[in-house]
Amino acid sequence: MHSIFCFSKLRAAWAALAWAVLAGCAAPVPDSGLRETVVAVTASHELITFHAGQPGRILERRPVTGLPAGERLVGIDFRVAKGVLYALSQAGRLYTLDIPTGALRPVGAAPAVLPLNGSVFGFDFNPAADRIRVVSSTGQNLRLHPDTGAVVDGDPAVEGVQPDPALRYAWGDVNARRRPDIAGAAYTYNPNDSKITTNYAIDRALGVLVMQGSREGTVPVVSPNSGQLRTVGSLGLGPLADVAFDIADVGNTALIAVRTAADNQTRLHQVDLATGATRPLGTVGEGTPLLGMAIEP
Repeated sequence: MHSIFCFSKLRAAWAALAWAVLAGCAAPVPDSGLRETVVAVTASHELITFHAGQPGRILERRPVTGLPAGERLVGIDFRVAKGVLYALSQAGRLYTLDIPTGALRPVGAAPAVLPLNGSVFGFDFNPAADRIRVVSSTGQNLRLHPDTGAVVDGDPAVEGVQPDPALRYAWGDVNARRRPDIAGAAYTYNPNDSKITTNYAIDRALGVLVMQGSREGTVPVVSPNSGQLRTVGSLGLGPLADVAFDIADVGNTALIAVRTAADNQTRLHQVDLATGATRPLGTVGEGTPLLGMAIEP
């Protein structure tokens, strides 16, 4: 009788434990309150979409088509003025990317081929100028015309087309004399004055958020075209293996998707643009590497 009673209690306990485990598996992901829709391209050139508040739940996925053999994408961003998604390849070719089909189309009647220099790149539209900023791990600093893909001349007084000055940390900055390793770029959107914006970037080796040029509304005004960087603060994630970075045009929500030296899963974080501090939001899909990420306007 005693053994039967003990067995019954044990069976009941195991049943309760099993129910608790199943309930835990079915528990919803805590809601971060973020509703932005994010578009990304994976390392296998798959176009995916998800909500920032639930990055593990992929809403759509389809292959990217139209990329020549040997090319890979290194960045994507929306041209907010037109609502069109753009993409850049490591071969220096600019494309538009159709989300419903995944099809790439070269930009310009005679598409330009850019002299890119670096292993990773930041790629983002300046909403005030309607031009594309391209920066790299080697300090390259370019502006592109979105209608032609051509480099904007950084110094018209000199013969030929000159890039903007190379990236460098400002004298007096905590990282002065360090060589920048920039792997992501993004601009803010000012709802009160569309003519001003702040250009942010991510230093992969240092794991910090930086400003390229000065913060909007401050003096003296330092143009991002100068290549001058100032450290905002640590992301708190350590050195980064790869980075995808963007800022929403509504509310200026800043997001990064990163893999770190200690974690090979791609995880989404929200970034505080005032301090660089991050808030984890979850693993992106299956955690595969991303080639680029953009927040839908």
